[in-house]
Amino acid sequence: MAALSETIGAIRYWTRDGSTAEPHPLRLNESRIREADEAWVPEVTPDGPAVLVWFDSN
Repeated sequence: MAALSETIGAIRYWTRDGSTAEPHPLRLNESRIREADEAWVPEVTPDGPAVLVWFDSN
């Protein structure tokens, strides 16, 4: 879990505060980790809940 959180935290999510865009680290949503799948993981962004999606290798 710690390695996954660290890896996901290295990904930046850009959001605007009305005038400027700023990068923010993604955060693993540990309260929804049971919903994780081999192709996506639940995240928390400054804009609210989200999922990080990638291509499934199967």
